[in-house]
Amino acid sequence: MDAQRHALFEQQIALKKQHFSAENRKVLVAAFHKQYLDVNTSEKVQQNIEALAEHNTFTVTTGHQLCLMTGPLYFIYKILHVIKLAEELKEEFPAQNFVPIYWMASEDHDFEEIRSFFLFGQKWSWESTQKGAVGRFQTSELTPLLAQLSEKFQNHPDSEIHRLLEKLKIAPYAQGFFEFINALFSAYGLVIVDADQAALKEKAWPIWEKDLYTNDIHHAVEKQSAVLKEKGFSTPIESKASNLFLLDLGKRERIEKPVAAQFIKENSAQLSPNVVLRPIYQEWILPNLAYVGGPSEIAYWQQLPLAFKCLTLPFPITIQRAGGILVQEKEIELIHKLGFEKLDFLSDKATLKERYLQQVGDQMPAYVQLQELWSAYQSSFLKMANEELPQELRMVEAELTRLQKQIEALEQRFEKARKAKYDKALKQIEQLSDKIQPKGQLQERTLNILNFCPDGQLSSRIAAIYAQMQLNTQEKQWFVLP
Repeated sequence: MDAQRHALFEQQIALKKQHFSAENRKVLVAAFHKQYLDVNTSEKVQQNIEALAEHNTFTVTTGHQLCLMTGPLYFIYKILHVIKLAEELKEEFPAQNFVPIYWMASEDHDFEEIRSFFLFGQKWSWESTQKGAVGRFQTSELTPLLAQLSEKFQNHPDSEIHRLLEKLKIAPYAQGFFEFINALFSAYGLVIVDADQAALKEKAWPIWEKDLYTNDIHHAVEKQSAVLKEKGFSTPIESKASNLFLLDLGKRERIEKPVAAQFIKENSAQLSPNVVLRPIYQEWILPNLAYVGGPSEIAYWQQLPLAFKCLTLPFPITIQRAGGILVQEKEIELIHKLGFEKLDFLSDKATLKERYLQQVGDQMPAYVQLQELWSAYQSSFLKMANEELPQELRMVEAELTRLQKQIEALEQRFEKARKAKYDKALKQIEQLSDKIQPKGQLQERTLNILNFCPDGQLSSRIAAIYAQMQLNTQEKQWFVLP
């Protein structure tokens, strides 16, 4: 850790010690005890939960929606980043303790965004008519999809995927997803927060009160956003006069100001924060030092410092998550065999194919020169026909057109036969390109981790990524799996 980052964290530690009370810690630890009750987790997680009662324990956090089967790869990368960051901070500040946190966005109601994922070239979707917070969904409609997924791994009956899929049958979905993620990451000491708990929400009443009865937070976000816009920065979120939802079974509806006055502290469990208030809620209930997120998340956090100031709450360090490209050892070997380096596969597949053909000495025949000769022949013949037998000119033109089409067809057949010599290699290039950049998009935003786990063993692949992940690099990372 460089000196500048060390100083930032040192300052943040001092701020949190000052602002995060022993009472807050007591409420937080009690909430975790309730959440983890009867859940099989690791000793490391249990130790981290107990450590949160101590004044010298702090958290580093990432958050995400409850994506089906973890959704895209960057979900995994975000969690591993906070785990690694907690370890790095412990080395840097040995007198303090640091707990990696995954914040489950269990109250989010955008079901359409999380209901699908891509696996083995197929889109898998959860069909449901349920409404409201996804974390409160019943899972009976998910069972048929889980059964189909299990069949995909029937040749590996002892694989961990089958045990993991059973977790997702637990209702409500937030509980099943919590146990699924706990099974994958508890060995690393990851503590998972489901903040849809009455005790935590009641502790955060000053936030809800400020939003319900004043426009301070709304105006603060608008002011900060205007400054960012003037400087040309992105402002992905829009604050509303009311940034709270009413949460009930099967619904999550925005609370309008005219009815806000009916809410009191005892109603806190019914309240649900939107994207503006969720980060504030997080920092209120956690002794948090840093938030790790993607580019769009970091952008909207920059709209919130003045809102934090409204509540005299320290604003955390924001860190862009690590990311990269996942490949297997055999694919790296194939890339080298084809005469490429792995970075070459960040180009489009057409460019790669043409470059390969050039590398193997397969230059495209000089069709242009042949076309020039043919054009000269056509012109000369037409001139001769016009001078010698003008009455046959149309016949000559028609025959020359017919011959032109035959020549073009001949070139196409010849080109196809010529490239067939390299068909296997060209197909391999196409398959590699599709895996590294699916449909020309970032792999980490498209593919699910299971695409790299044909035997259904996720934990070993996650461990391999964890071992290779570097936090302090701006370069594209390549995670190579055995």
